[in-house]
Amino acid sequence: MQTDCIILGGGAAGLTAAAALAERGLQVTVVEKLDRVGKKLLATGNGRCNLSNRNMDAAQYGCSAAFVERVYANAPPAEVLSFLENLGLMTLEEEGRLYPRSMQASAVLDVLRMACSRGQVTLLTGEEVTDLRPSRRGGWSVALSRGQGLFAPVVLCALGGSAAPSLGTDGSGVRLMSALRHTATPCVPALVQLQSRHPALRSLKGIRVQAMLTLHVDSAPVATECGELLFTDYGLSGVCVFQLSRAASRALAQKRSVAVHVHLLPEVPSLRSWLDARIARHPDEPCAQLMTGVLHRLLAHAVLEDAGIAPEQTCGTLSDAVRCALCNTLSSWSFPVTGTQGFAQAQVTAGGIVTDEIDPETMASRLYDGLYLAGEVIDVDGPCGGYNLHFAFASALVAARAMAAQITGQKGQS
Repeated sequence: MQTDCIILGGGAAGLTAAAALAERGLQVTVVEKLDRVGKKLLATGNGRCNLSNRNMDAAQYGCSAAFVERVYANAPPAEVLSFLENLGLMTLEEEGRLYPRSMQASAVLDVLRMACSRGQVTLLTGEEVTDLRPSRRGGWSVALSRGQGLFAPVVLCALGGSAAPSLGTDGSGVRLMSALRHTATPCVPALVQLQSRHPALRSLKGIRVQAMLTLHVDSAPVATECGELLFTDYGLSGVCVFQLSRAASRALAQKRSVAVHVHLLPEVPSLRSWLDARIARHPDEPCAQLMTGVLHRLLAHAVLEDAGIAPEQTCGTLSDAVRCALCNTLSSWSFPVTGTQGFAQAQVTAGGIVTDEIDPETMASRLYDGLYLAGEVIDVDGPCGGYNLHFAFASALVAARAMAAQITGQKGQS
């Protein structure tokens, strides 16, 4: 079957590109391995779909910042939001994060599907790509799992990364591009929970606390985040943990030593003075009561145990060395990181096709004519807050514009 454009992947990037190309009157065929498109999009942000951020700063993307900055120069954040609004999506803002006004991810998927239905877009679901290769006559040939073949002058790889394989992103995009001699950096889970074998975790499961977390790699601090920390039976969770997990995953993949240091009372400017004053007020009370009104009872017990303090010991008998040990636990409680919860629980993939092999002005492959890439298949990942989904939208719009220009140019020459 011949068409104007082939899009591999029916996720956020693939559907955005399809909608943009459909607006230009082009025939588009989207290939999706699952039984319906947009499944991962529906799960984004626990179903609320944090789709962008008012502070869409390219610096948030770390090592890929320079590439992202050039992509956003070609599809500015305001243009991305305008595109979605023109499709019918209303948004609202919460502390800088942008969501669909309905607070339902389905609203984003619905407007994208509706835009595709208005144009000449064919959705081939339940189909896997078994082969992708440049045709001898120019353009691209795609072989599908059910035996069907597709041909188009241009093709967009928007197959995503490896995070959440149950929702269709199983690393096939990177494998497909690698088979075409594109270079890929190792893929690791990002925005994911961290595993630890700290003995205190058995009693802390389900406890939440506001804290400041510092990630240490080879005993050196590399990143700090503040927010709600959730203790689990396997390790640590919460948005602040997710933010640190990007660097933690990469360090673990390199077999480096990783630990999270937890400051349980970051708002207290002088912890030792605060502790001494608290003890002075009730010197005859047992240490089991020392953190009453401050920490969860089980968390307080675990802190005392880590500092080597018996709960029945009276507060006034704590020596200077023991008080220092307690302050150290309260301000820098170390949890060795043994791993992550893996791609099955990860929201994003860190790694993918290197940006050096992609033109940020067009999202075109620098190795092949007519091949474009967008979204998570590329080695670009950002923190929580709508950055990853926004990059999927923006890169897809840049690619769609360039694909349309290439097709129009070729038609004009024929």
